[in-house]
Amino acid sequence: MIVNVSFFAAVKDVIGTEKMEFSLDDESTVGDLKQMLVEQNPALLELVEKSVFSVDQEYVNDEKQLYHGAEVGFIPPVSGG
Repeated sequence: MIVNVSFFAAVKDVIGTEKMEFSLDDESTVGDLKQMLVEQNPALLELVEKSVFSVDQEYVNDEKQLYHGAEVGFIPPVSGG
């Protein structure tokens, strides 16, 4: 299956783009996606641990089952004021 991942703030800076498509096994979860992202880019480890993920604009946990065409958001903590 193909999922579309949007990157925000510091994650976008590390990845170098706002969006990417990823090919995953049909039974993949958000946790599987997170593991794959860190394997492909170890610099993301700390960000993955502190970030929240969304699927179709709804926050989800690692057990959330993904599906073909899912819109995933990788949202790191941000500060400002």
